[in-house]
Parts: sequence; structure tokens; C-alpha cells
Amino acid sequence: MVASAWWRILIRNRFAVAPMRIPLALQVSLFSVVNSFLGYFQDLVFSRRIAASAINHRPIFIIGHWRTGTSFLHELMTIDARFTSPTTLECFVPAHFLLSRSTVRFLSFLLPTTRPMDNMRVSWESPQEDEIALTNLGVRSPYETMLFPNHRPIGREFLNMTEISPSQLEAWKKSLSRFLQCVSFRSELEGRFEAGIPRLILKSPPHTARLKVLREMFPAAQFIHMVRHPCEVFASTVRLWRAMWETQALQTPQLGRLARGAPTVEELVLDNMDVLYRDFFAQAAEIPARQFCEVRYEDLVRSPVTEMERIYHHLDLGPLDPLLPELNSHLRSLKDYQPNAHRISQADQAEVWRRWRWYGERYGYADTTGPQ
Repeated sequence: MVASAWWRILIRNRFAVAPMRIPLALQVSLFSVVNSFLGYFQDLVFSRRIAASAINHRPIFIIGHWRTGTSFLHELMTIDARFTSPTTLECFVPAHFLLSRSTVRFLSFLLPTTRPMDNMRVSWESPQEDEIALTNLGVRSPYETMLFPNHRPIGREFLNMTEISPSQLEAWKKSLSRFLQCVSFRSELEGRFEAGIPRLILKSPPHTARLKVLREMFPAAQFIHMVRHPCEVFASTVRLWRAMWETQALQTPQLGRLARGAPTVEELVLDNMDVLYRDFFAQAAEIPARQFCEVRYEDLVRSPVTEMERIYHHLDLGPLDPLLPELNSHLRSLKDYQPNAHRISQADQAEVWRRWRWYGERYGYADTTGPQ
């Protein structure tokens, strides 16, 4: 994070850092100063050129609840050289990656080989979700909960964006546009503009609740909506937040219900689904058919090439054939990947179907908890 973002978060959360996490907080404080310093120099060097850089106004947004396969699809689609996407490096150091990317790449030892919540490999060049970049730049986000899980939920109003002020909304739009300009300008520096401005492929689960805002910014944008069996989504997302709180939080996470009425981690996951999809179906219904495609996680995992062909055909992205050798090579490299096996109690299954039956029935998933 840049220093301004870091200190605002600390102030909002009353510096409630656990004693055992003070070394981490001091480390982040140090890096935030470095990030701000380098960001200042990046602005000096590139500010005018970034501002003049054009964005392809037909981005593709991969959306869907956390743990529905959005990362897997993002990885597959960024194999296509006609597209570009924010990388892990760019989202982790969004203030200065244009200036420092060559140096940061040598710091691979700072990254784990796999993500903390699953076994997916990660590198500086892996496609990454832009919500992380926005959070590091100081934009309010529900991801602030990662740092202070015992203050949960934090920043939830920045999911569907209907409960924030017009000035906050404009600041959010401006920050996203500026970051995407930086990503687009990086493509220009790499010589990617010879075939025209590359289309951006963006993936962030929070964008699921922001269709109206994103279409105001990019009327020609296309959306790929990922869905998955609700019980798998629930169990995997609970695991996600537990893993992120354990590795990223500045507090010792308390997973149960807190004294001030904060939800348990399980209740947080159940509630977030309702917030994420509160306005989704009404907003999705306004998107032209050729700009919106839905994909079941189970189908993508079982037949990735077939599903990719369907996506490309539905969204008119051009032929997939030229991509097949590299796509198949990438899929072969994943043959040893072992997804997490999720355990979910009967009580949790029953609660998931009570709260999320609308989701399961809409996308054709069966309730296996028995007669209702």
C-alpha cells in the first residue's frame, strides 16, 4: 500500500493491531513509505504519458462469487496474446510498477509458490484481480476486512456502490480508470499497440455487484459470469477468508460471533452472497445477450477447451483455433494440480440451502440435504 492508504486504514480501525502482528504492521509501514516515494517518481516520469494513454473501452469482466473459478478462467483467457490483464506485480505495487517492474521481478522470494487458500501456482506475471490494486492505492473496499477481520464487515458499502456518496463513486471510477491506463500504457511500452489497443480482461468478484457502474464507464464491456454449486462455494469461501486472515491480518482472527454482534466467518460468507447479488439480476437483464455469458465451474473444469470455444463464440471473440496449442500446453501443465477437498457439515449444508436456494435453483444445482 501507499502510505496515505495505509494510515487511513489504521486510523479507521483505531490502530487495533494485535501485539503478535506488530512486526507485520511495522513492515507494512516501511514499505508504504517506499511505495509512496516510488509512486511520486513514477508520476514525475510518466504522468503525462499515462494521462494520454487510451483504454480499450471494450474490456471483458470475469465476475461471480469468490471461489467459482474466476481465477482459473482468467488464467486461461490471458493466454490469448490479443488481450492484456493486470498482473500480480502490478496489483501489488500499483503506484509504481511502470518504474520498478524490472527490479521487483527479482524479488520472487517474497511470493509464496502457491496461493494461501488453495494450490494454484502464483508468480509476478500471473493475472491478478484489480480490486487488490485499488485497495493498495487507497480506494475503499471490502478487502479491508482482510487486515482487520475482527472489525468485520468493513467496506461492504463499496460492493454494490449504492450506499456511497457521489464524490466517493467518482473517486472510485477515477482510480479504476487511472490504474487501467497504467496497465494499458505498460502494453504500449511493450510494443503491444501494433495490432491496436489491447482489450483488457479484468477479474474481481466484487465487480459482480457493480454491473451498473461498470457499464456506465464501459458501455461496450462484456461480462463472463461464473457459477458453482452453492455448498462448494460456501465451504471454499470460508476456507478463503480463514486463510487470508491467518496470513494477512493485523489481528489474531476470531472466527466466531464477536461481542459487538459481528458475524461469524460462516455468517459473513452467507451475508456477502446476498449483498453481491442484491441488484445483479436486474442489472444483468439490461446487458445485450452478446455482451453477457454464463459459465458453470463444473463444466469449465470438465471440458475447458469446449467451454472456451463456447465463450469465444458467444462473445464473438474470434477463433480459438490459433490459441489451442498454447492452451492445451497450459492445461497439461496443470495435470498435477489437486483442488482442495471441502468438508461441510449437514447443518451448514442445510443453512446454505435455506439462504442460497434461489442461487442453486436458478443455476440447476440439486439440494442433496434430503426432503425439505
